[in-house]
Amino acid sequence: MTRLLLLSAALLLAACASPAPVKIHYPPQSAPSAGAGAPPTAAATEQGPFAPNAYLRACYGIRVSNSPIVDEDGWVLHYKPIVVVNGIPLAAAPANDVCLTSGFGQRFGRRHDGIDLQSRPAGTIYASAPGKVIESRVSTGYGNMVLIDHGKGVYTRYAHLAYIQPGVTKGAKIGFGQPVGFMGSSGNATAIHIHFEILTGNYNNPQGSKGLAPRDPFSFPPYEYAQAY
Repeated sequence: MTRLLLLSAALLLAACASPAPVKIHYPPQSAPSAGAGAPPTAAATEQGPFAPNAYLRACYGIRVSNSPIVDEDGWVLHYKPIVVVNGIPLAAAPANDVCLTSGFGQRFGRRHDGIDLQSRPAGTIYASAPGKVIESRVSTGYGNMVLIDHGKGVYTRYAHLAYIQPGVTKGAKIGFGQPVGFMGSSGNATAIHIHFEILTGNYNNPQGSKGLAPRDPFSFPPYEYAQAY
């Protein structure tokens, strides 16, 4: 019991130590183009309160499977809080004050299609870019799950949610940083966390989202227009 309490305290301290958030602004649909190199125009949806932490740390005291390279204190080296996928800026982690419990790739003989993030206490999960909700349902494996289409063949999945935010329904538009749901352990999960995937391809295939290609969130280039405060 004492060991569990110490681990929980360490996780909380690690999360709280995350440096200043990064802010990103998507212009409204009616805004004129800012010229070459400007961020892509988003759907006309309100931007939410989420500002991603500038750094990410591996969870302290546990073995992080598929871990990216970290420094001696567990901080992920060369972490990019906002990445660009097919021209779409995305938050690489859709929650604040989290630590990494599992990375992308082979895990226990099976492919892990996303990253797992945890916080104590559990917190709100946010849309990592504006888009349209194309799935909002209960899945046997993923539990309470949301899939968002961001355009240009880019999708994100949010799984194992404790609940899905009211209004986040199939067909609804959602803005960057708007709440998607709350971190949980629904579906095939052994602990409270968020399973987050970045997917690319064409959703209109015989397998739907399973026919999309899972991508490593840490493998993309950074969004050069993000400003840290």
